[in-house]
Amino acid sequence: MTTKKVNAKRLGIYLLIVFLFMLLNILCAKPMNQSNTVYYVIYMIFSFSPAIASLITRFVTKEGFRDMKLHLHFIGNFKWYILAFGLPLLCFSAMFMLPVIVSGHTDWLGGFTFCNVLSNALILFAFSAVQSIGLLGEELGWRGYMNQKMEPLFGTVGTCLIGGIVWGLWHLPMDIVGYLGGYGTLSEALGSTFGRFAMLTCFGAFLMWLTKKTDSVFPAVIAHFMYNESQGAVMMLLGEGNIPEDASLPLWTDVLRYLPLFVIAVVFVVLLLRDKKRSIQTV
Repeated sequence: MTTKKVNAKRLGIYLLIVFLFMLLNILCAKPMNQSNTVYYVIYMIFSFSPAIASLITRFVTKEGFRDMKLHLHFIGNFKWYILAFGLPLLCFSAMFMLPVIVSGHTDWLGGFTFCNVLSNALILFAFSAVQSIGLLGEELGWRGYMNQKMEPLFGTVGTCLIGGIVWGLWHLPMDIVGYLGGYGTLSEALGSTFGRFAMLTCFGAFLMWLTKKTDSVFPAVIAHFMYNESQGAVMMLLGEGNIPEDASLPLWTDVLRYLPLFVIAVVFVVLLLRDKKRSIQTV
């Protein structure tokens, strides 16, 4: 069996297991809404399902458990850990601030004082050292396994695109749980789903680059934590500004929200392609 066929087989088994877990989450939507205990148990199983799927696939296919990228590799890579922490924070600050600034409402940004920004950054830094480890359940599967199997099959660009869509689809239960529970409309749920596709596809390129650059999933774990938490921190600072109750921004500014993530995607896809070309030339 060729290497591509082996990768395709392992990738297929991994994705089958991951999406069986996703289906379980959807089927359990009603009992999860009725019981906090059930919600917590199912949510934790679902959160760690990418890692579980990778471990099961490695066992079933007799691939073994080497090269799981479970090493910190601090030496020579510490700057990439800093980048993993700082870039999402800068990116989401730009995502929320750009539409406000461009539309001429800079007076709304009163919450972004030096002290407020520094305080929130330090809190996130402290939390990232401990809480981010929970995201190992995702990154061990997505970046540590799925991306490695996809790249020989679909290339770097294809892996970023297809991997981002797969990652977004896996989040589907989170996007439609409100609708299944009787909250919101189907169009709102689908809008959330497509928005997540775009964001995860773009941000996934950065996480993929981090993993390949450091040969470790831990920088991606930290960046993933900051992806989740930076948005809340920036929104909180924005909420402390001088925003009128009836405030609204022009619809066209919504496009600007995706611009920073799109730039990140382009930059890191280019870096991934450049690194791949160098490795081929070296061989």
